[in-house]
Amino acid sequence: MKSYLITLLLMTTFFCSSVQASAWYTWPIVGESTLKWGWWQIYIAQLKTPSGKYNVSDPNVALVIRYLRDIDKEDLLIATGKQWQHLGISSPQRQQWLNQLAQQWPNVKQGDRLVFVKDATGGRFYQAGKPLGKPLSIALSNAFIDIWLSTNTAYPKLRLKLIGQ
Repeated sequence: MKSYLITLLLMTTFFCSSVQASAWYTWPIVGESTLKWGWWQIYIAQLKTPSGKYNVSDPNVALVIRYLRDIDKEDLLIATGKQWQHLGISSPQRQQWLNQLAQQWPNVKQGDRLVFVKDATGGRFYQAGKPLGKPLSIALSNAFIDIWLSTNTAYPKLRLKLIGQ
């Protein structure tokens, strides 16, 4: 009986983890926008939530980014650092978080899709349905998603489209 309960517990834990990690696939799209720089298209971003509506107080969001050009990891990190600087995040904190992201992010090729899924406990990156690295803290996860969703974003028109306005 004891081994049955342990097996049941392990199966339930695995099943719940799998469902939680993939739940964002079923979420409706809130909005979508394309980041352009000059005449170049960089990526298409989609925001998904469980309700299909953006609510700043709901921690559950998925940001899906499909890249329209090749970008190496170092350029992604530099761009992220610049966005965090724009948002007023201190240099030591930016560097700490960028070091964490450098451990996880790949170089991206045209057509690649990275997904960032955030909930109340933190966030995680996925590529091709597989997690990249370890889950991230809530502070880092919020700072990352703020690049697109903060009212102080460098891309206010992109934000409005993402949040469905």
